[in-house]
Amino acid sequence: MIENNYTDFFELQQNEQEDLDYRIIVHHRNPDIAVLAIHGGNIEPGTSEIAAALGEKLCASTYLFEGLKPRGNQVLHITSRLFNEPIGVSMAANAQTTLSIHGHYDVHNALVYIGGRNEPYKNLIQQYLNKAGFQTDHAPQHLSGMKGNNITNTSKTGAGVQLELSTKLRKSFFKGDDFTSKNRVNPCDLLFKRFVTAIEKATLAYKEIE
Repeated sequence: MIENNYTDFFELQQNEQEDLDYRIIVHHRNPDIAVLAIHGGNIEPGTSEIAAALGEKLCASTYLFEGLKPRGNQVLHITSRLFNEPIGVSMAANAQTTLSIHGHYDVHNALVYIGGRNEPYKNLIQQYLNKAGFQTDHAPQHLSGMKGNNITNTSKTGAGVQLELSTKLRKSFFKGDDFTSKNRVNPCDLLFKRFVTAIEKATLAYKEIE
C-alpha cells in the first residue's frame, strides 16, 4: 500500500479492491449534462449524495466514484486533471457539459466555490444558489477548475461547472450535522432539497439559453 495519493486510476486499481475499497456507480440518462462526483463516498463526504440527487432530479447521466474504506480514503483522491477511470472519462466526453460536485475543507463557512469553464451555467448557478440563501464565491485558483484537462472541461463543449462545497455546508445537509457514512442516509430534508432545487432551476434556465 502506498501512502501518497495515486497518480491515476490504473495505479489505484492495482492497489485497491473494487467493492471493498472503492466502487463506481453509473446512471446513463440524458447526456446533455453529466453530473460527476469523482471524490464521492468517504473521500469528500456528501458529494455523492448531492450528485445522485441532482442526477435524478435533472434526469442527467450520473457518475459516482466512491471511497468505501472505514478510514484513509484520501489515498483514493485522484485529482480532476489526472482522473482517467474509463467509464467516467467516457461519460464526460459524451456530455454537452458537466456538473462536477466536490468538497473543500472549511469547517467555519457554509460556502460554495463555483469554478469551471462554462460561464453562462456558472453564473446561473450562482444566481439561483444566492436566491435560495446559499453563500457562494468565485473559486480560488487552486480550486478554479479552469484547466482543459480537468474532467469537468472534457465534455463536447470543452466546458463544465465545478462546485466545491465546504465541509460545514456538506455537514449541514445531514441530520445532526453528521456526514459519516452511516448517517448520510439521513439528509436534512429542507436544506438538502433547497440546494438541489436551486441547481435544478439554474440548469433549466441554462438549457433555455444554450
